[in-house]
Amino acid sequence: MHINFNGRDIQLVFGLRTLTEIDRELGFEIEGASLGEGLEMLIPKLQTGNIVGLSKIIKAASSHDKKPPKTFDELEEVLDGIAESEGFEAFGEQVIEELGKRPMTRSLLPDDLKEDQENEEEKTNLEMV
Repeated sequence: MHINFNGRDIQLVFGLRTLTEIDRELGFEIEGASLGEGLEMLIPKLQTGNIVGLSKIIKAASSHDKKPPKTFDELEEVLDGIAESEGFEAFGEQVIEELGKRPMTRSLLPDDLKEDQENEEEKTNLEMV
């Protein structure tokens, strides 16, 4: 999965580094103590197309790139492109689909989304036969 930034395609990566950053960014802080738990907020933010959540997810998932979007202005540019091309909820669904492909992130999906993902994989496998 890719985003377009400054005329370049940047791959979004959902590895351990990204998940740790998302957990921190979407988590809670109470009296100066970070409680994490941001991964529990990931899927709801993706499903609703939450703009602030999407910007944090994009920032974390593109941080491996040499020149990722970092500032609010740069992230806004990426989000404007997503809004114009596919919309935030559709983009969020694509990210959820991507998360369902990896064993490490599949557990983040609610059971109904896991079942949908498995049904799609079975359908694809049957079509290939």
